[in-house]
Amino acid sequence: MYPIYYAVVIIVSIIALVSTIMIAKEMTKQEKKSSSKNETDSLKNETKNSSIPMLTVIYSITFVLSIILIWIFIL
Repeated sequence: MYPIYYAVVIIVSIIALVSTIMIAKEMTKQEKKSSSKNETDSLKNETKNSSIPMLTVIYSITFVLSIILIWIFIL
């Protein structure tokens, strides 16, 4: 049963890592395309085009799963 838990943790961690890298690449592409005028406009309207909520969800799920697995294995 424990190998299944390990597999779940590894898969979720890899998904979180890949998602973070994809979001970072997308943000880098957007930064390269924008000029200084567009940069100031995007900073003013950050909530419309922000990846922060997506990253928060990804890391929240990873954190909850880590806590559950610590509870299962250690406590």
